[in-house]
This record gives sequence, structure tokens and C-alpha cells, in this order.
Amino acid sequence: MTAIDEFGMELQTTEVIKRVLKSLREEPARLLGDICREYQATGQPMPDHRLDLFGYLGEASTKALISLGLISKEEGGRVSLYSFAPTPAGLEQYEKLKAEGFYDK
Repeated sequence: MTAIDEFGMELQTTEVIKRVLKSLREEPARLLGDICREYQATGQPMPDHRLDLFGYLGEASTKALISLGLISKEEGGRVSLYSFAPTPAGLEQYEKLKAEGFYDK
């Protein structure tokens, strides 16, 4: 094991890094849920100013979801620079997470 691997393993025992790692898993899923619920309710993409970019990774979560092809970034309307809509793959992932109770937490 390299020194950086050992260092990384040691870091992962700290509470702050445990929270960051938890955020890496959960914040994109919560953001996907917000976008999908809005889209299903209105049939419209969610404007950027309505995104709840909380936690450690707010903006990075949006970029990750776009990179995975789970949401699309579109030109905004009169009140936003951009808006975000789920792709079919994003809606499918959202339904899986919802069925497992992720959004009930």
C-alpha cells in the first residue's frame, strides 16, 4: 500500500470525511429527486434559481448528474440562466431510489 493510500484510509476514519463521503452518495440523489418531482408535477425543466444546492457538493452534484446523462442543462427562461430536466435515464434512476425509500428519509 502506498503512503497516499494509507493516508486516505486514515482520513476516512474522521467524522468530517465520513460526512463528505456520505454527501458524495446522497446529495446528487436528492438533487435528482427535486428535479424529477418538479418535472413530473409541471412538465417543465426546473429553473436554476429553484435548485436547493445545499451541503458540501451542491454545484458538483449538478455537474455529476449532467455527466452521467441523468439530467440535461437547458437555456433558462426569463428568470433563470439555465434550467434542468431529467432524462429518461434520470427518471428511471429516480423511480428506483424512490421505490427503495431513499426520499422518505
